[in-house]
Amino acid sequence: MLSEGAKLLAKNIHKGPEMTAAVAAVNNAMSAVSVNFGLHNGYLHALKKKTPYAQVPMLNRNAVEELNAAIACFDSLIFPVVEDLPRLVNEPLSKIKDALFFASGESSKE
Repeated sequence: MLSEGAKLLAKNIHKGPEMTAAVAAVNNAMSAVSVNFGLHNGYLHALKKKTPYAQVPMLNRNAVEELNAAIACFDSLIFPVVEDLPRLVNEPLSKIKDALFFASGESSKE
């Protein structure tokens, strides 16, 4: 049960909405930083037109700060399944097992 429970817990954390939202936030912020990097390099190649960097279309001036904020969210991530397990300490094994199956939509009765 211990190895099965550990696998289920890891699966719940990996596929849970908290991890998905955190990874999506980092991914979205990384995209903005990448776009800005590309725009900046394009701007450097287009200096002949003397367009100020701040006027480059689609530039997200907050991209780096947004990426840093998204990454920082990992420090405070809370996984409900981890917090719920101590409350189940005196519950029957079947109830603990059922609690670990929630993320996958599977049933311990299968």
